[in-house]
Amino acid sequence: MKILSLFRSKKLGPAWHYSAEGVLWRILFSTTGKIVGEVRKEEEKQASFFCLDERTGSVLWEGLQIEEPWWVGIDALHFDTAFLHEFEKPDLPEHKKIRAVDLGTGRELWRNDDLTFWFAFQNRVYAYKNRFDRRAGYVLDASSGELLESHEEGVESLSSVRSLVQHEGEEEEGFRFPHVYDGASEEPQVNSLIRAATKNRSVSGNIEYLKAGEYLLMNYYTPGRLSVPDMPLLENRLHVFEYPAGKPVFFDVLADNATAPTPDSFFVKDNMLFFVKDKHLLTAIRLTKS
Repeated sequence: MKILSLFRSKKLGPAWHYSAEGVLWRILFSTTGKIVGEVRKEEEKQASFFCLDERTGSVLWEGLQIEEPWWVGIDALHFDTAFLHEFEKPDLPEHKKIRAVDLGTGRELWRNDDLTFWFAFQNRVYAYKNRFDRRAGYVLDASSGELLESHEEGVESLSSVRSLVQHEGEEEEGFRFPHVYDGASEEPQVNSLIRAATKNRSVSGNIEYLKAGEYLLMNYYTPGRLSVPDMPLLENRLHVFEYPAGKPVFFDVLADNATAPTPDSFFVKDNMLFFVKDKHLLTAIRLTKS
């Protein structure tokens, strides 16, 4: 019993998980340590939002819905504010309206039904409105929604600020996403572990992997247990190994009825592994041995 307990203590397990009541459509991370998720119930045509503490997985709020039940989404997170949008028309991707929500409480801070969110920078929100012959620009206070500037001549005068924000956005600190395995890594131990994990298995699509500290993470798709010729289904398998020792420390099947391989089934932020299982279970695993 003592030997078994010692063996299990070296395995990795979830630090926390969150089960969404619907399909977990999208998750975003704030710079203030929070996770905002978008959940969709496709049959009921209802969308809702939740917010978690990134470190502990504690629910700050959930089940947030607005008047428009389905055609709604997240434009961006900026510090401790989420900016939601509706759509111009159900069959067009053009966004409309701004709804500012406090990440700490889930309460609405302000709304603007005339403008469309463009981007946020420092303590300001940059928005626009389509005119007949141009796109007019506006600057709002991020906390209150108060109009600070109008650029009726067009958004060109705001292009320098936009360029600065785009440049900063290219540098997402802390996030790491898997690479496609091309069959010949520069590190022999990576090749060995991947080949051993997939030995005698029929792999569909790409194998993806990532080295994160003292671990090697990888996932791949194989024919599922319920797969039949008329309806082929795939199983999405995730492995974590100690690296370079090669000891398996975690395994899970993220989906057993996938119809096609999809990229980026997992990612690492700082020292945490994140993945979604069965489309609704967000899981975080701390990649440390202590």
